[in-house]
Amino acid sequence: MPYTVDATSHGAVISLAATSREEFVRDLVASLLEAAYGKPSAAAPAAGQVVPIQTAGADEAEILSHLAADTLRAVHETAGTLLAPRWIAFDEQRVTATLPVAEGASTGRRLTARRASLQSPLPELRATLELDAEAAS
Repeated sequence: MPYTVDATSHGAVISLAATSREEFVRDLVASLLEAAYGKPSAAAPAAGQVVPIQTAGADEAEILSHLAADTLRAVHETAGTLLAPRWIAFDEQRVTATLPVAEGASTGRRLTARRASLQSPLPELRATLELDAEAAS
């Protein structure tokens, strides 16, 4: 598996391995959604309803950090459950993706990115992302 999501007493730790930018972004978003909602379900997306996420960064380390923050923000702000991206676009130092929204109430945990570290860059990217669970308000 290109990523793992391990629960911790404070939140979760995500470990990623990727060989392309697309794999990196797709697996980063999928792992964040898994950390927030649990294992992916077979929920059908609402017709045409999507949430855009976007980030820019000078390198994969900045993109990792910024895209994690924007994805976790979208989880918190979206009524419904976000699904893995169906569309991803790349520009120089920028990534945009759209996440379909499944109907029904969201049961996602509110998480924040505490630390993101890149152990090696593409083409053999390895990264770790530590997430903290926020207290329910």
